[in-house]
This record gives sequence, structure tokens and C-alpha cells, in this order.
Amino acid sequence: MSYPTTPGSKGGGASEDAAKRIVTRASKLRASITALMANGYRLTADEIATQMRESVLAIRPRVSELVKTGTLVKLADRRKNVSGMTAHVLRHKDSLTPVELPPPATAKPRRSAPLALHPDQNALFG
Repeated sequence: MSYPTTPGSKGGGASEDAAKRIVTRASKLRASITALMANGYRLTADEIATQMRESVLAIRPRVSELVKTGTLVKLADRRKNVSGMTAHVLRHKDSLTPVELPPPATAKPRRSAPLALHPDQNALFG
């Protein structure tokens, strides 16, 4: 097997070593990206990384591999990423109808102070 179905490198040395070390994880990341994007989302590689809580350094190459194999399709739209550069918005090859991401879950409010050990403590300091 070779690129894009397995990680590749443009040269030898450290780049080739890194490609060999990430083979197993890369397969899992590609599967997770494919499953996410099959929901109909329109996301950039950096947005995919955010949704998956992964590093853009792990996700961007996997996205490139998935585009090369035809699993993900680049759209004409572009959005700014963290670096300030623009990146293509992507979709899954079979997801023709766009779907909005659900709003992020809101965390429960945290108490600002621990509960008092003695009932009268709150009256003294309130």
C-alpha cells in the first residue's frame, strides 16, 4: 500500500520515520473523520480537528489523504483557520445536503465557593 491509503513522506529520514510510526493511528483518524463528515457537515481541516479534539498536525494530513482518495470533496468556499490563512471547506462525497453543527454543549455552572462546614459560617461571612 502507498500514499494516500497510508501516510507518506516527501523525502527520507525523519519524515519517513514519522510516516511509519503513525500508520495505525492514521487509519483510525481517517475512519473518525469519514464518520464525522458523513453526517453532512461542511468543515475545514482545522474545524474537523477542533470537533475531534485532535491536533491540526494530526488531522490536516489525514484530510489531504481523504481528499486524494475522493472520500472528501473540496468546495469552492474557504474560511480562515487559526493561522489566518484560508482553507477549503470540505464535505463527504455522499453528503449532498449540508447539515449545521449542533451547538456546543453548555457546562453546568460551577459553584464559586465550597459549601460551609458549619451552618453559621455563611451568616458570619455573607
